[in-house]
Amino acid sequence: MSGTAESFADILKRAIDQRGLSLDRIRAHLDQRGAAVSVATLSYWKSGRSAPVRTSSLVTLRHLEHVLGIDEGALMNSLPPTQGRARRRQLLELDSLWAEDSPTLLHGRFDTRWDAALDRVMVHDRLRLGPDRRHLSLIVRQALRARTDGPDRRVVVHQQTDATGTLPRLEVLRGCRTGQVERDLEGGVIGVELLFGQTLRRGDIVIVEYELTWDGPGPADVAMTRMLRAPLRPVLTEVEFDPAALPQSVTAFTPKRERAVATDLDHRATVAHTDSTMGTVGLRWSWPEPLT
Repeated sequence: MSGTAESFADILKRAIDQRGLSLDRIRAHLDQRGAAVSVATLSYWKSGRSAPVRTSSLVTLRHLEHVLGIDEGALMNSLPPTQGRARRRQLLELDSLWAEDSPTLLHGRFDTRWDAALDRVMVHDRLRLGPDRRHLSLIVRQALRARTDGPDRRVVVHQQTDATGTLPRLEVLRGCRTGQVERDLEGGVIGVELLFGQTLRRGDIVIVEYELTWDGPGPADVAMTRMLRAPLRPVLTEVEFDPAALPQSVTAFTPKRERAVATDLDHRATVAHTDSTMGTVGLRWSWPEPLT
């Protein structure tokens, strides 16, 4: 007689319930063993919304099995075969991209089941700064291709580090409409669900375009970054400075390299990241002296 094998999430949830530890306590135990992992990631694993795929996460499983008092290999052996997870090996977990838990936790409030089923074919970010060096607007254009039948939405998350800036509002310009919106004022994060006009079939491409604007003072952040969970090219990043507030220097960066970028006659700094990479890419800049 055969039965359906338990999933990784089923085994983990049962082990956590039997052990009677909160996710915070489990994280603390793992920290003591040198196997750091966020509470958000543990929650995703437990709910089945994601599974460990990075090498460091797979090492953490050995420690997690010990903390939960279950047989060695019980969690590791319940993961899908490597061949079946080949695509997911190229998808970074959210907590590895963000320095803080806030964007990851806010992202967890949405229905993100289709995020991994959408490939970003192209991304173009255009940020405009004002004479006070603060952000005025950010226009984002993305081309998305469905890897399977079914995607009808995508979640986008924007974070700003300057606590003196207000959170932006998002206006759709093309290819979708807004659904659920979540904000974390303290963390400086806004998340928006973009609903496509139709359900995509495998191979379909949808181009979405939206603009973020600030009703009050925008943030004074000195970087325009893009978090990439999967390899992508090209990523085009464009920052337009006000003639009354020109930067001292502008640097383009990826996880592997940095290089200086000059501004053009229209006071724009532009970089096209054409190498396939994961992690944080973008532009950052410095000012010549403080504003008076």
